[in-house]
Amino acid sequence: MDLDRLANIAEITGVILVIGGFGFAIVQLAAIRRQRKEIAAIELLKSFASPEFARAIRLLLTLPENATAEQLRGAGGEVEDAAMQVSLTLEGVAIMVHRRIVDIDMVWELMGGLVLAVWSRIGLLAEAIRRDHKRDKFCEWLQWLAARLTELEEKRGSEPAFLHYRNWKP
Repeated sequence: MDLDRLANIAEITGVILVIGGFGFAIVQLAAIRRQRKEIAAIELLKSFASPEFARAIRLLLTLPENATAEQLRGAGGEVEDAAMQVSLTLEGVAIMVHRRIVDIDMVWELMGGLVLAVWSRIGLLAEAIRRDHKRDKFCEWLQWLAARLTELEEKRGSEPAFLHYRNWKP
C-alpha cells in the first residue's frame, strides 16, 4: 500500500470520526435537554406537594368564580394570603413555561384545570391590586399562563385524562 492511499484512508477516517463526534454531541445535547425538562417537571410537582399549598388551594376553591376583590378580601386575611401564595407559585410556573424550561403540555396535564380555576377566582383581585398600586405587573405571568391554557383547551378540548386515556395500557 502506497503513501497516497494511506493518506486518503486516514483523511476519510478523520472525516468519519468528526461526523460521528458531531452526531454523538447532538444525541447527548438532546438527552441533556430531555433530562433538564424531566427534572423541572419533578421540581414542579414538588412545589405543589406541601400541605400549605394544598390548604391555600382549598381555601381559594371555596370562592365563587369571578369573585370580586371585595369578596376575596371579605373572606378574610387567610384567604387573601392563600391567593398570594398560590399566585406567586403559579407565576414561577408560568415563567418556566415561557422560557421553555417546562413544556406547556406538561403544565396542562399536571395542573391546567387548577390554574384556570385559580385565575377565575383571583383575576379580579389581581386587576384591583394593579389599579390600586398603578402596577400592571402583579400576577402578569399567571394571567399569561391562564390565557395560554385557555387557548390550548379551546384547541384540544378539555376531556379529562381518565376518559382521554381510558384505553391506555402499560
